[in-house]
Amino acid sequence: MDDTIAAQKGRIIYKLLLLFLMAILQMAFHPLARRLERCDLAGQLYILDVVKEELPLWLCIADFESRLNTHVIGTRNDDGSKDYGLFQISDRYWCAPPNETEYYAFNQCNTNCTDLLKDDITMAVQCAQLIKSLQGWSAWSVYAEFCNNTELEAIDMCFQSNATIDLNSDDCTTNSSIGMPQTMLNEGD
Repeated sequence: MDDTIAAQKGRIIYKLLLLFLMAILQMAFHPLARRLERCDLAGQLYILDVVKEELPLWLCIADFESRLNTHVIGTRNDDGSKDYGLFQISDRYWCAPPNETEYYAFNQCNTNCTDLLKDDITMAVQCAQLIKSLQGWSAWSVYAEFCNNTELEAIDMCFQSNATIDLNSDDCTTNSSIGMPQTMLNEGD
């Protein structure tokens, strides 16, 4: 009887250890696996000084390059390079690859490629803006086929006001901040 109780305790401890290990592994890899929603990305780009009129193009490029995922590392290109992050930025010209390469990496954005995989998209946006300023939209292969001369999905709904004022109440509070992304307005609720 004592042997069966000990065996049951051992199985329970074993299962708890497995669950604990799985939870640790999930927490370790979760920060590198973020998929943004369109309006969340529009809001973050806007806060990072991307011109509002250009947001639909940036969203189109991010959607077709990475499906709005921050953690994507593309398959090896013909020249041996890889593309990183939301905007699939090449390690041959724009960022420093994490490992030795057979080619010279220019690192024009002066950043590690792994920085382009973070949930904080600041570096990815800054690098993408530099690329655009030097090479234009055609720096992204998806631009010509999917994002140029096509009807892009509007982003106006991402910046709608959410004003709710009760005129019959003494409390005139509002949830409105004109020009702020709708998803950011709801975060404080």
